Amino acid sequence: MIQKVFIIWATWNVWKELVKQIIEKDNYKYHKNPSIIVWLANSSWFIFNKLGFENSFLKDIFYSENVREKFTSICEKYNKLEDLVDIVDNYWLDGEVVFVDVTAWKKELLNFHKYVILNSNNFLVTANKNPISLYSMEDFNLLTSYSWRYNTNTTVMWWAWILEFVENRVNKLADKILKIEWVFSGTLSYILSQLNKWEKKFSDIVKFAKEQGYTEPNPYDDLNWLDVARKLVILARYSWYDVSIKDIMIKPLIDEKYWNYEWEEFLEKIKNEDSYFENLVKKANDESKILAYVAEMIVENNKAKLEVWLKIVDKNSEYWNLSWTLNLAIVETEILKEPMPHIIKSRWAWLAVTASSVRYWIAKMLPNFIKNK
Repeated sequence: MIQKVFIIWATWNVWKELVKQIIEKDNYKYHKNPSIIVWLANSSWFIFNKLGFENSFLKDIFYSENVREKFTSICEKYNKLEDLVDIVDNYWLDGEVVFVDVTAWKKELLNFHKYVILNSNNFLVTANKNPISLYSMEDFNLLTSYSWRYNTNTTVMWWAWILEFVENRVNKLADKILKIEWVFSGTLSYILSQLNKWEKKFSDIVKFAKEQGYTEPNPYDDLNWLDVARKLVILARYSWYDVSIKDIMIKPLIDEKYWNYEWEEFLEKIKNEDSYFENLVKKANDESKILAYVAEMIVENNKAKLEVWLKIVDKNSEYWNLSWTLNLAIVETEILKEPMPHIIKSRWAWLAVTASSVRYWIAKMLPNFIKNK
C-alpha cells in the first residue's frame, strides 16, 4: 500500500524541506510502499493528483523563486479547511490519507484537527503545537485519544523521544511524573550560552542568531515565552495533569513591549537591555553560576505548578555544559528520582530534523512499511 500525503503549509519553511525529503528519500529506491504527495494546500488554495505528483513537477514549483505565484496559478480555491477532508472522501480515499500540519495557525487548525479525527478515518501528523496547548484539556484529551491516527511527537523534542518517554512512564508503568525541568529552546540555549561567555552583547548575539538561522523565521517566537510555554503545557498534559497555558507563571526573557517593533527597529531597541544582561552575567559569574531560561513543572499535592523564567543555576549543574543549541530535560518520577533522575540532552530541531520527524511518523502509520533492500 502506498501512503498518500496531504501537506498543509504556511509561511514556515518546514513544508519546503519536507517536500524535498519526500522526493529524495521516500521513493521506490528505498521503499516498496513509499509515501507520495497527492495534495498540497495553503490557507486558500490546493492542488490534487490522485496518482501523486511527479518529482519534476514538485521541483519546478517548490524550488523556484516565485513559489507562491506558481502555486496559486495552477490551484483550486477552497472556503474552509474542513473542505479538504470532504474532498478526500469525494475521491473515495477516506482512510488512506495522512494530513500533515506544518503551520503555526491556531483556532482554525484545532477545528480542522477535530474534523479529521471525528469525521473521517484518515490520519494526521502535526508539528503545530497550538491545537494541543492553547485550548482546553477536553480538546487535548479528545485528539490524543485517537493516538493511532493522531500523532503529536514532532511538537516537542521528538528526536530525544521525550513525549514517548513521559507517556510510557505514566500509561504503561504507572510511574507518576513528579517534576520536570526543561530547557526546550535551542535558540535561547544558544543566546544564553553566548552571554555566559562574556564575549558579546545581548543584542549582537540575537542578531547573529537570526542571521545564522538559529531562530524561527520570526525571532519573536523564540524570545518571547510562548514557544517554551506551549511545550510545557503539552508535556504536563501528557503527564496526566489538567493544565492550561494560563496556569503558567511566566517571566519573559525581555519585556513584552519589544514585540511591537518590526525586526530592524526591534534589534535597535533591545540594545537597551545590553547593560542589564551584562550586569546579570557578572553577578552570576561572581557567584560561580550561569544563566538558563528554564521551564519547570513541580507537582505538589497532585497538582502541577508551572513556571517559565530566567534562572541562575550552579556551574556544577546539568546546565553548565548546555552550550550552543542543546536542549535539556530533567525528569523525576516516583521511581526515577534524585539522586538519579532521568536526563535527556539533544540538539535543537532545525528544519531538516523537523521534516524528517514528520516523515518518520508518516511511515509509522503505514500498515505494511517495507524497506526496499
